[in-house]
Amino acid sequence: MAFGKSKNRRRVDAAQQKKAVKGAVQTHGPSVAKGLLTAALTAGLIWGGVELRAWALSSPRFQLQEAHFTGLTRASRAELVKLSGLALGQNLFALDVPALEKAMLQHPWVRSVEVTRRFPASVSVEVVEHTPEALVVLGDLYVLDGEGEPFKRVTPGDGLDLPLVTGVERDAYVKDPAAVRERMKSAIEVAHAYGALKPGRHERLSEVRVEGTSLALVTVAGQEVLMGEGHTEAKLARLTRVRRELSARGLSAEVIHLENRARPGWVAVKLSSPVSERNGISTQ
Repeated sequence: MAFGKSKNRRRVDAAQQKKAVKGAVQTHGPSVAKGLLTAALTAGLIWGGVELRAWALSSPRFQLQEAHFTGLTRASRAELVKLSGLALGQNLFALDVPALEKAMLQHPWVRSVEVTRRFPASVSVEVVEHTPEALVVLGDLYVLDGEGEPFKRVTPGDGLDLPLVTGVERDAYVKDPAAVRERMKSAIEVAHAYGALKPGRHERLSEVRVEGTSLALVTVAGQEVLMGEGHTEAKLARLTRVRRELSARGLSAEVIHLENRARPGWVAVKLSSPVSERNGISTQ
């Protein structure tokens, strides 16, 4: 009897194992199958991606046929193409766009550049150039943009007729470029405001002189306008009224003082005549 019980026990154990395996398959089978399917799909996608990339990099369909440039005034298409190495026949997928942009930024007139692939066979190059606003002597003669940035040396072919910012030393710029740029930016802003007055031929601006924190304007006829610091619009409005009054009297000024902080409504004028000087002309 004991021998028979052992056989029955083995049959029971085998049945229990079979049941356990069946239960495990029912419980975990779907997730295992899903995992295997996901792995197979992932492997297929990777293989497909590799094959697709290889085809894209070699297909004539994606060879560069056209490059469209916008925003060019001073810089030329030929100069930027030469700097960047951009050439017809290059594969669009293989283009190193950041490297192209960095290379084109080496052109002195280029302030910013954005290169965009236009599939299947072209690129667009959007260029923003520096706008020349004034000249400054920093050892050599440089061109300033509206931010007071001396972005290039002046060359004979530039053909620029711009006011000169003076009173700035190269050593000061090297020591603290941000502070000096800010002063030059202020000078350019005042020059812009003066230009909005639409001055006559003899009143055109020739120079903006930086004197510490103050500014002075010099016209092509040599007239000096001492602006001081701040309140540019109000001071230029007084300048217009003083010039109108002087013209009505048949007089001209050698120096016009607008920097009186104690009496901002008053303007001191040194007439061009060597024998007279008039102070305290009220413009209120």
